[in-house]
Amino acid sequence: MKDDDLIETAVRVLLSDERDTKGLVRHLVTGWPEASALQIIHVLVMAAGAVEHMLAAPAATEAAQDAWRMAGLVGVDLRMMEHLALPRDTAGDLLAYWLAHDRFFLDPTA
Repeated sequence: MKDDDLIETAVRVLLSDERDTKGLVRHLVTGWPEASALQIIHVLVMAAGAVEHMLAAPAATEAAQDAWRMAGLVGVDLRMMEHLALPRDTAGDLLAYWLAHDRFFLDPTA
């Protein structure tokens, strides 16, 4: 899937009533495991920037800030994967790391 399509998907989530950014990350990674792991961060950052640029409503601003935070957390996971000498090229690699080491994005209640 192209970046623009993924960014549009992310913007829709950020502007929805639920604004589930953690679920958005999980959806991106499980839905497009062949995507570059860095592409996931790119999509989150571009969507957050688009929402911040388009809307100044408090709920939209909060959702954008949460998307920035999720992008940072994915980056931290990639750093830990590097530290552990684990594969870290694709979203599928992120999913494998989460399944074995850090279930934050996989547990909707955490």
